[in-house]
Amino acid sequence: MSTINQEHVNPTVLAQQEQHVDYEVMELRAENCIKNHVIAAMGVGLIPSSLVDVIGITAIEVKLIRDLAVIYKFPVPNKLVAYKIFISLVGSLGVVYFSSRMHSAFKGVPLVGHAVYVGMLSATGGAAVYAVGKIFQEHYRSDGSFLSKDNKYIRDYFKEKYQEGKGAVTHYAKEARQKMVHPVATH
Repeated sequence: MSTINQEHVNPTVLAQQEQHVDYEVMELRAENCIKNHVIAAMGVGLIPSSLVDVIGITAIEVKLIRDLAVIYKFPVPNKLVAYKIFISLVGSLGVVYFSSRMHSAFKGVPLVGHAVYVGMLSATGGAAVYAVGKIFQEHYRSDGSFLSKDNKYIRDYFKEKYQEGKGAVTHYAKEARQKMVHPVATH
């Protein structure tokens, strides 16, 4: 059994190692936080009401922004949160109109139409929450400078993360199905 001689431990190296471990734990907590909020958004998306979907997704995004701020030990950006709520609600007016029209079209297809409509709301809501989570994760990682970048850059980043979120939603849904089919035995 080896023992560490306290005289040979470099305090700077030890502090750097601890900081690295703290950062890794923070990143894992952030990824888990985003995943949990995406799953919640997918659940809200199963409610067949466009208005409830928009309000529910917005509330989940706000909670996600606040939870990530806590994880990254960053002050909650109340001004950004208020701006996010405003943009979500104003921007969703078209979505509510479009989805109500889409729902009418899908209702014409017996049984399958409604399921397709609800599944689309669930997937798009989850992907949007994923993208918002990734944007704010990057914002907190950059000590609050990411959202001050050019709007086109942020829009492109959102689009990229939204596409990535579609894959994440599929992955999370598969994980959930596997857990339902093969639950972990607890003793």
